[in-house]
Amino acid sequence: MEILTAKDLSFTYARSDIPALSGVSFSVSEGQFVTVCGPTGGGKSTLLRLIKKEMTPAGTTNGELLFRGVPVAELSLRQSAESIGFVVQRPEEQIVSDRVGGELLFGAQSLGYDRERAMRRAAEIADLFSFTGRFSDRTSELSGGRKQLLTLASTLLTSPSLLLLDEPTSRLDPVASADLISMLVRINRELGVTVIVAEHDTSRLLSVSDAVMFMEGGKITAFGPPEEVLSERPSDAVLSDMPAPVRLFFDTGVQGTCPLDVKAGRRVFSGYTESKPDGERKSGDPALQIEHVYYRYDRGGSDVLRDASLTVKRGEIRFIFGGNGCGKSTLLHCAAGLYKPYSGKVRLFGRKPSEYGDGELYGGCLSLLCQDVSGAFTYETVGDQFRGADLSGLPFDMTSLFGRHPYDLSGGEIQIAALCLALLSHPRLLLLDEPTKGMDASLKKKFSEALSSLASAGVAIVIVSHDTELAAQCADTCSMMFDGGIVCTAPTNEFMRGNAFYTTDVCRMTGGGAI
Repeated sequence: MEILTAKDLSFTYARSDIPALSGVSFSVSEGQFVTVCGPTGGGKSTLLRLIKKEMTPAGTTNGELLFRGVPVAELSLRQSAESIGFVVQRPEEQIVSDRVGGELLFGAQSLGYDRERAMRRAAEIADLFSFTGRFSDRTSELSGGRKQLLTLASTLLTSPSLLLLDEPTSRLDPVASADLISMLVRINRELGVTVIVAEHDTSRLLSVSDAVMFMEGGKITAFGPPEEVLSERPSDAVLSDMPAPVRLFFDTGVQGTCPLDVKAGRRVFSGYTESKPDGERKSGDPALQIEHVYYRYDRGGSDVLRDASLTVKRGEIRFIFGGNGCGKSTLLHCAAGLYKPYSGKVRLFGRKPSEYGDGELYGGCLSLLCQDVSGAFTYETVGDQFRGADLSGLPFDMTSLFGRHPYDLSGGEIQIAALCLALLSHPRLLLLDEPTKGMDASLKKKFSEALSSLASAGVAIVIVSHDTELAAQCADTCSMMFDGGIVCTAPTNEFMRGNAFYTTDVCRMTGGGAI
């Protein structure tokens, strides 16, 4: 039985003349697990938001979109709220309570469930997600992975039959990402919930999906079981967004069945030895020096940074990896002079942050791009944000985005726009926190090339990320952070070969012979 059907569905955002979706037709059966992938701006997020009535963006819709035979637009708000769950990319946008217990119960209470029914469901969900005994925990103190699991848990409290997720792993470390995908598979297989996930990182999704939908330019270009979609070489646009085992299979021309995950890839590519050359980019004097830094948010709280030390040179690209909540973002804020350590030293080109005036520090010395970049946009359109600025030296052409509201941009598009904003001040030190969220493979490649060009011009770049594939493309060195401190630093090749999780799929498949 079909749970979701689209017939010649089209959608155009307000203030835009270009359709975000055009002629989209498909059907999803009850209990299927569907992965939606494709280039940035291809229409994935727009499609998901149209399915969830309460999140439909402003614009014009044509065609049909049916949930169990009923037009989505005709569902009552209660029907949509109970039957269709939605988990957004940034859990902070979805969490409304200050305590775990309140967040779990919020949806059920909003729908008028009696206390016994709500508590019975909360008890089951808390056990499933290991929140038992943590009802009084503050939601603001949860790690990124736990926040994402909490939003998923609270969404499931009303027993939805369809679960939609928009880039749910984009801000998670590899371990937390694997845990989330495992939970989604369990929800699908044990509870029978239909799951539709829009995601760029499909490395853990293809092998567990009943169907994969590829979207490009607002249209569906391929839809079906992964084995059928990938029985022949797909287009370059499709292939660039596929996991490493799939890309390597078609690039090398080996015979047999296309591997969908690392396990299958190891049987095909064992002994593959092509590798990125070792050696760092030529770099200069220290741009950033962090020495034995300690920092805590509250006087009576525990240390978030503990004896953290880091040195990054001019012209160097440094990636910092580590689990959610280990202190990576806090370290960047200390480097930017936004947080003041209670012990230790921070030097920017040999000077303390306090020795710079505000105009000098953020007007030519450094730029910080935080995880949530939406706050950087204060105008109604992207074009208004950049009005009067010299755009000639920017690495991306954004003129196609100028007429759109920043909140109507895809995840990858708003990241690129925010990076260009950060570069307007011509910083010598660039600090980036999870900058590739929502980017497809093609956009990441352009992003990597832009970073390499900046580094070659002498800009020091520090990137907090979970994106090992991007690091393999452009990083000179990588550091691992744990429990508030840097525990190791090594050239990228050496770093990837020594890890089981913070490494690339190619490295996993080949036993360390390539990254």
